[in-house]
Amino acid sequence: MQYVVDDLCVLMEELAPTGLALDWDNVGLQIGHPQKEVSTVLVTLTVTPDVVARSLDARVDLIIAHHPLIFRPIKEIRQDQPLGSLIATLVKHDIALYVSHTNLDQAQKGLNHWLAEELQLQETTILVHGSDAEVGLGRVGRVVPQTLAQLKDEVEQLLGHPIRVVGDLQRIVEKIAVLGGSGGGFIGEAKRAGVDVFITGDISYHQAVDGLGLGLCLLDGGHFGTEQIMVAEVASYLRNHCPSLQVIEETSANPFQF
Repeated sequence: MQYVVDDLCVLMEELAPTGLALDWDNVGLQIGHPQKEVSTVLVTLTVTPDVVARSLDARVDLIIAHHPLIFRPIKEIRQDQPLGSLIATLVKHDIALYVSHTNLDQAQKGLNHWLAEELQLQETTILVHGSDAEVGLGRVGRVVPQTLAQLKDEVEQLLGHPIRVVGDLQRIVEKIAVLGGSGGGFIGEAKRAGVDVFITGDISYHQAVDGLGLGLCLLDGGHFGTEQIMVAEVASYLRNHCPSLQVIEETSANPFQF
């Protein structure tokens, strides 16, 4: 079966409707023609020069990314600037770009649902409700009672790199909240949900201090670490629905080393 860009857009919007995106976000088809034929798709967290280079080598027709390449209104496209160079290269080589960002974060079976499943959370609920009871940011659930140190080890094994910890490593924890990406601003919501531990990324110094003051343990898995799961999950979703489509998983977009 021959697919076009619009077929993949429709499929992605069945998973994560664009209407779920937060009002400051920019999602959907950002570059390319809806009727362009697609044989090869690359799924990535962020569009970087390395991701574009791999897309060129692999003759990719469509990139599906979590983070918007075009986020704010553009006044110029200069090829001597990083953003302009990426946009110009994609347009020149006719590579389309589709973005699923906060709509995927909020989707019922989206990023935070996948994180909760990987952590084997039980009795899960939504941390911050969206437009209805079935969607929203983050998940809350329970694990087998264990020390914070044991949970830290489990999360590090899941993410594949060391993480930052706030709290007493010997404390017994059971009720967990998880929110992929930059979730430090939701520490108050996590506390109100009555959790022992909040797992997220990009926690600032002052947010860590606030967490301590609230008696809340924090695990900071980083922005990339807590969102990279979307690459494998979206790739699997596409393969299940489009068996003849070649799907490439790009997981090298983390700028940090450990």
